[in-house]
Amino acid sequence: MKAIFWLGVLTALAMVAGTGTVLAAADGPDAGSGATTEAVKAALPLVSVNPTPAVTTVVVLAPRPADSCALSEAAANPTRPAWDYAASTTQCGIAEVDSGWMEQPMGSGVRQQMLTSSVRYGLTPKMDLRWGFTDHMTQSSWATGSLEGIGDQWLSARYRFHEQGRRLPAMALLYAAKIPSANPAKGFGTGFVDHQLIFIASRDLGKNHLDFNIVGTVAGSALGHDGAAQFGLAMTRPVNAKLSLILESYGGPQPGTSNRFGAALAGAAYTLRPTLVADAAYSRTYTAGSPRQQFMFGFTFAARPGLPLLPKGSSLARLVGR
Repeated sequence: MKAIFWLGVLTALAMVAGTGTVLAAADGPDAGSGATTEAVKAALPLVSVNPTPAVTTVVVLAPRPADSCALSEAAANPTRPAWDYAASTTQCGIAEVDSGWMEQPMGSGVRQQMLTSSVRYGLTPKMDLRWGFTDHMTQSSWATGSLEGIGDQWLSARYRFHEQGRRLPAMALLYAAKIPSANPAKGFGTGFVDHQLIFIASRDLGKNHLDFNIVGTVAGSALGHDGAAQFGLAMTRPVNAKLSLILESYGGPQPGTSNRFGAALAGAAYTLRPTLVADAAYSRTYTAGSPRQQFMFGFTFAARPGLPLLPKGSSLARLVGR
């Protein structure tokens, strides 16, 4: 009789222990707390229990992937000081502002100075929009005095349609249209609308980064439109975590003229902090019909403006890479 009594007690204890295991698993991540808020209960994993009381199987739902457009930290992605564009676009949801000063000795005692700026916004992880403008232009000469005004403006969109792989580089297309805001009477512009379509290929080779551009330009004039294609190749090599050096060659036929343009550039970019990059460069032309040399320096600043993002499930968002 005693053996039967103790056997019954042990069986009852085992059943109580098994029930406690199920309750602890179902109560939440901290079963010893004794209290669970409704918000925590809503986030609890699903629990299924086998018929044997002492065995519990927990099925944890995988977390949904974070939205890169909403969570990414801001970091500058400069297009300065080189002429060639990279296939990498401004971060989604991030706005970039850049500004730079350029001085061009024109020959015969004439000097031209320009303050250029642009604003870019990362619409999706693959696409950005840009508004570029020349804030101020000055031409000065001891013989003729000085002229001042503003330059033309450009609106553009860049879309990366292929990521870098083992064999192929990253590839993108950029379309830009010129708004003729400069004064043609001062020689600051033509007064006509121009269009550009740029094919971009970017590739990392060891520590070096290469950006190759084919630039097709259709320029307006009083006689109609004329087109030309130019080519450029820029190489960027980091020296350390903050400093990068840039070498570039760019040139080709110019629309509306028989002159060809060719120039080489040497520059550097220095990351003051992830959102702020300073740059400087010197370029030298080796063809006629353009300023023989240019000196330039400027900066790029990135921040999250808090603008509404494209709805992730919309047809437009899917079309442009959201």
